[in-house]
Amino acid sequence: MEFNATLFILQAITFLIGMWLSSKIFLPYLNGWMQSRQKRIEDQLANAEKRQKESESLKADFDKKVKELEQNTLEILQKTRQEATKSRDEAIQAARKEAELIMADARKAIESERQQLTQDLQKEVGALAVSIAEKIIRSSIDAKVQEKLISENVKELSVSKN
Repeated sequence: MEFNATLFILQAITFLIGMWLSSKIFLPYLNGWMQSRQKRIEDQLANAEKRQKESESLKADFDKKVKELEQNTLEILQKTRQEATKSRDEAIQAARKEAELIMADARKAIESERQQLTQDLQKEVGALAVSIAEKIIRSSIDAKVQEKLISENVKELSVSKN
């Protein structure tokens, strides 16, 4: 194969004309396509970063809300415990007061019964003393002295009534 310079020059000119035409016709489309692809990739990266920031923000909000819920739960539990303790103390106090009232009523009833028994006993002792005194007086006092005592007692009763 021999080297043909004219053929080489024609081929070089054809190649250069083809390149020039390609650069005028296809290169703008290729550049536009490359720029649109680059823009799409940049937009996707920006979107990914935005979504990552949003997800981090949502995660931070979620963590904050979880902490708030935990705090609220602890506060509610503490209040519930305090209310339970207060209710228990109130129930104990009410039971103590009721027991004290029952004890006071029982003491009053016992005191009243004791006084009643004392009065009954005094009446019985008085009646017994009078009965014994009557028996002693009847046996030792004659009829004259007995009449004198009765009249004195009647006078004393009439004076004490007035």
